[in-house]
Amino acid sequence: MCVPFKQRDARTRRRMIFGNFSLAAALTLRICIGHDSNPNHAWLQAIFGLLLGISIGVNLMALRQCRRTREI
Repeated sequence: MCVPFKQRDARTRRRMIFGNFSLAAALTLRICIGHDSNPNHAWLQAIFGLLLGISIGVNLMALRQCRRTREI
């Protein structure tokens, strides 16, 4: 069973906050980019992909750590 957010250590909470913030930033950036195929938007799409990848990686690491934590 997963440990509630408030009972996790400070390092894990900071990582989860960073992961969720990067997800929110990526989705906001995606809305701002729109569906234009303008070549000038290529670097914005690269930043979107980077932020989305960071979010997925950080949140999966937190889930993995959560699974390893057992209740005492």
